[in-house]
Amino acid sequence: MPMLRTTSMTSLLTLALASSALVLSGCGDKGGYKGGKKSAAYEWLESPKSGAQEGNFLKIPTLGAQLEIPETLYVFKDCSETSHSPDGDNQWVPVFRCESAGDSNSDSDSDDEFAEPSSDDSEGLSMTFYLAKKQRPLDERSVAFFRNELKGKGYSVDEIAFNDSYHDKKGIYLKYQELNSDGNAMREIIEFMFPFKDVVFIAHMDYPFGETRSVNADWSAIMWYFKFTMPGA
Repeated sequence: MPMLRTTSMTSLLTLALASSALVLSGCGDKGGYKGGKKSAAYEWLESPKSGAQEGNFLKIPTLGAQLEIPETLYVFKDCSETSHSPDGDNQWVPVFRCESAGDSNSDSDSDDEFAEPSSDDSEGLSMTFYLAKKQRPLDERSVAFFRNELKGKGYSVDEIAFNDSYHDKKGIYLKYQELNSDGNAMREIIEFMFPFKDVVFIAHMDYPFGETRSVNADWSAIMWYFKFTMPGA
């Protein structure tokens, strides 16, 4: 049966940003959040500059973002800095991405004792860190708004919660499912949105509902190793 919609970087934050942009567009504008002065990260978002890999670290000094690639990953084994072209309808800018072996051309996984068993019909999966302009508060009071938005769009909401220390980050955790026309879950989406001044990072992954590979273990490991320090702070 057809899904209600396809998941191509599907996100609750897309809905929030779209509605907030209408409200904020009329404000006195210096370019940043609510017309304030742009941060260095906001300026990077408007004109992204690539970083470099140093050993096991992916670093973008002009953004202040860093990802240390964990030594043990089961699914998202290939981590790299992405191109920084705005992605999808919401125009998020991808920063780092960790992909399953099925998403890359690497043949080295057979030598890795920690690799998940794979088959030719396993879907290639990925976990991506995106950056977007902050256009609404992301706090405890936002949870009810996001829940209502998701339900209104036909998603099944498993969990939405504000957390002030989620893998050493403060933001909103979301776990929800796309449904088919019979109301059965077809795809699960997990996101964590964590703002800094006038920008917001979004960690995103989605996978077929009932996925048995160790995506959640990898998610937790990678979240811990993502660090951000606002340039000039």
